[in-house]
Amino acid sequence: MGGMSSPQITAVLGDITNVRVDVVVNAANGAMRGGGGVDGAIHRAGGRTVLAECIARFPNGLATGDAGWTKAGKLPARWVVHTVGPNHRAGETDRGLLESCYRRALEVADELGARSVAFPLISTGSYGWPRRDAIAVAVATIASARTSVTEVQLVAFDVNAFEAIEGQLARVTALRILEGVRVLHQRGYHAVRILPGMSASGMHWRVSVTHCANLHDAAGHPSIRDWDRAINYTTGAGAAFAGGRVTAATDPSTVADLALRALPELATVWADPGYVRWYEQLMEIVEGHGGLPISYADHFGGVDGWEIGWGSGVRHPHPPQPPVA
Repeated sequence: MGGMSSPQITAVLGDITNVRVDVVVNAANGAMRGGGGVDGAIHRAGGRTVLAECIARFPNGLATGDAGWTKAGKLPARWVVHTVGPNHRAGETDRGLLESCYRRALEVADELGARSVAFPLISTGSYGWPRRDAIAVAVATIASARTSVTEVQLVAFDVNAFEAIEGQLARVTALRILEGVRVLHQRGYHAVRILPGMSASGMHWRVSVTHCANLHDAAGHPSIRDWDRAINYTTGAGAAFAGGRVTAATDPSTVADLALRALPELATVWADPGYVRWYEQLMEIVEGHGGLPISYADHFGGVDGWEIGWGSGVRHPHPPQPPVA
C-alpha cells in the first residue's frame, strides 16, 4: 500500500455508472439487496454479479455508516463499495453517521488497493439529507482523510448539484488560503495582510495577500498600492494560487510556503499582536459561520466592518492599524 495523504477532489457532472475509476461508491440501503436511485442504477448497470455478491457477502445487510465491497460486474469500475447512509427523513440526523460513510468507504477502498474513487452525494435522494450540508460533509470528510486513494470524484447527476459541489470546493480552497495566512502569522510574520472582497459581478470571492506596507488606507477603505506586490486569488480561478495549486486537501503550511516563494517580502519578522488577535477572531467567525470575509464589493460601504458571507449581515470590525515601525 502506498503512502497515506489527502486525495484530490473534483466535481463531475454525469451518470456515476459510466465513470471509469477503480471504485464506484453505492449509496445502498441496509438490506443490501438493491433499491431505488443510485442504488438501483448501480445494480442495473452492474448486472447480476453485484446482487449475487451482496447476498453472499452481506446475508444480514449492513449497518448505517458502514461500508463493504463487491465486484463491479458490468460497470467500468473494478469494484463497488457499498455504504449505507443515514435516513434523514426517518430521524437519522446524526452528522457523524454521514461522515462515517465517506470514511469507511475510503478505508475499504484502501483495503482493495484502489487509487481512484467516485462518490455520489450520499443520503441526498430519498433519504432527504439537506444537499448543502451533505456536500459540506462530503468535502470536509474526504479532504481530511488519510488514504492511499489519490483521486476522488464527487459525481452529481444534475447541474445544480454539480455547481453546488464546485462552489463548496472553491470555498474550502479559499479557507485553506486564509489558514495559510494564519500559519505565516504563527511563524512570526505579522506584517502579512489580506484584503478580501467580491468581484464586480458578485459571482466570485477574491483575496489579495500582501505586506502591510503595500496597503493604503483612506478613511477606513484599504486598497492595494502595488498589485505586483500582492498574491491575488479568486474562486473563479479554481485551484491556482501563488504559482501553485491549492485544493481542499492542501495543508495550510504548504499554502504558507507557496506564498513565501511567490512573495519573499512577506517573510518579515515583525510583531503586531493586535492584528494577529484580530485575525484569529476573524477566523473563528469564518469557521463557525461558514462564510468568507468581505471588505469591499459594489454597493457595500463596509462602514460597520467586514461582512462574513456575502449578504449575511454578520460583521467583524475593521482590522487595527499597524504599529509604527
